[in-house]
Amino acid sequence: MCGNTIILRVSSPDGQHDAAMFQRDCGATTGFSTQVSILNTGQPLSGPGNVFRADNNHGAARAGEWGGPWAEIKWLSPNHLLVRYAAKSRLFEQGHYVSGIKITYQAVRG
Repeated sequence: MCGNTIILRVSSPDGQHDAAMFQRDCGATTGFSTQVSILNTGQPLSGPGNVFRADNNHGAARAGEWGGPWAEIKWLSPNHLLVRYAAKSRLFEQGHYVSGIKITYQAVRG
């Protein structure tokens, strides 16, 4: 059974959507991952990220305070989200359009 712990939830400038960044933990045999989902405003978070999913690539990526690889999210406009993440992360999902929202990614070294 997997559990999600929200790290940050930010509403879009027009208030129509939320971007949620969260840690997903699926038990002792897997490491923490950092994930991002686009949700309708007020919609509860459930399941894996529908935008971005990454782990720390066996310790190669810089860790965030929550245990998964470092990342941050920022709305650039009501329909454009920026996801910045640790460059050495192992990526499992990197959607470019979700629910009408454009997502741009930036790998950050260090």
